[in-house]
This record gives sequence, C-alpha cells and structure tokens, in this order.
Amino acid sequence: MNFVKEVLPTPEETDLFFNALPAVIQPKFAKLKVESQVSNVSTEEEAFIGATSPIVIAFADGVSPENRSAVMNSTQFAEKVADSVASRKTEALEWYEAYGKAISNCGWFSTSFVFVGHDTSKVNVTMDSLVLDIIAQVAGFNAAAILPLLKNVFDTIKSSNELITLFDNNSKGDRVGSFQIVPCLESAKGIPVTVFAGLECEFNSIEGGAWFWKWKCSNLKVKKAATMINLNMDSYKRAESRILDYLGQGQDDFFLSLKKTPKK
Repeated sequence: MNFVKEVLPTPEETDLFFNALPAVIQPKFAKLKVESQVSNVSTEEEAFIGATSPIVIAFADGVSPENRSAVMNSTQFAEKVADSVASRKTEALEWYEAYGKAISNCGWFSTSFVFVGHDTSKVNVTMDSLVLDIIAQVAGFNAAAILPLLKNVFDTIKSSNELITLFDNNSKGDRVGSFQIVPCLESAKGIPVTVFAGLECEFNSIEGGAWFWKWKCSNLKVKKAATMINLNMDSYKRAESRILDYLGQGQDDFFLSLKKTPKK
C-alpha cells in the first residue's frame, strides 16, 4: 500500500487538509521563537533524536539550514498529526496512513512509499543492522553517502547510556518496538533527498539489554515503511506558516541534538 503519493496534492486539496485540522492554541510569540532559530542551524553533518518520540534525523554535510528546517518541521508535523489519529504501537497501519497524508501536504512526494512485511523468522538480528540493510535496499546510489552517515549516528547513540535509555524508552513497548530513521542529503540542485525508514516490530523472544542494539530477537515480525522521498520546496513554503502554527512553541522541545562522533 502506498501512502505518500507521486503526485502532490493541489493547493486546494492542501487548504482542505489544513482547514480540517483541529485548532491549536499557540502561546504568544511562539512563532517568532521558532523562526529565530533557523539562522543558527549548521551545514555540517549533524543528527537529532526525538525527546519523547522514536525518531532520529541525520543530515549529511552540505544540507542547507533552510532545508534542514523544512525537514524537521514537516516530519514533526506529520508525527503530531498521525499521533492524534492513531496509536503507532497498536494501530500502525492507520498511523502510517495519517502520517503519509500529512507529509504529502507538507510538500513531500514519493513513487514507492510502502508498508510491507520483512521476513526475519527464526533469525537472530540486532535492529541497527536490520535498519542499515533495509535502507541500503531503497537508497540506490545514495547508499554510499547515507550508510556511513547512519553508522556514525548509531555509534554516537551507542556511546552514551543516556541516549540509549532515551531511545529505548521512546521506542519500546511490551514486546513491541517502533521507530523512524530519516537520513537526509541535498542534491546538486539544492533539493532535500531523504530516505524514510519506519519499522514496527513484534518479538516473541529476546536476549537482554537495550533492545535496539543489545537484544537479539527471534521469531521477529517486522513491518517496514521505507522509500526515497523528495521535497518540493515551493509546496512546503506555501504550507510553512500553517505547519508552524500547528506546532506552536512545542516545536522547540521536540528534537535533541546529538554530538558528532569524532572521526578515527
């Protein structure tokens, strides 16, 4: 099933989508606070982890501040909308449908956003290796840049017990794990090019530790949503003010920056 479409919604369809969202009371001056941070965004390799949400976003060297802001705003917006519609851990299909509709109305499009099973039956596997394998399958020639970027991010998280605990608490329920990995590059024409990889896992047996890196899961059932997606910046700009209005001041607290792992 495809959730993010190849053809973007029309401006009229996007208006209908945003007009149908429930009103959000925004604290005074919240929008000014959000906009003031854009100029401080780096163009170097950098990653962010959700403070309370199971998401990691990683930017390669050279991604512009404007594109980083668009990626972070739109992914946070789509998560917030999807969370208001369904529980990701118990209603994954409905959650991804809502997420796909929201992200499309932010200007993102894809030809192959799918939500399918991934066969890992009777195989012991750690989640970070599974994520890298799945992303390698969909990233095509971009894999050469994306995989080292993600490996560096995973190494950063694994080096900190505090970050491991944060990601574990955000992503794991009782025998269920949910997370989203979003590595982002920038094309020669300045277009954000992103791999969206979301996994929903159910496991019957485990071996201890923080589940994403230290557990080995057998009889693992995985549903994956994975694709390359691109951003139409004109469409995003038309929707940006409404995205920020919906996020309000809470936007500032959604992501935590990860320190870049020193290169050996």
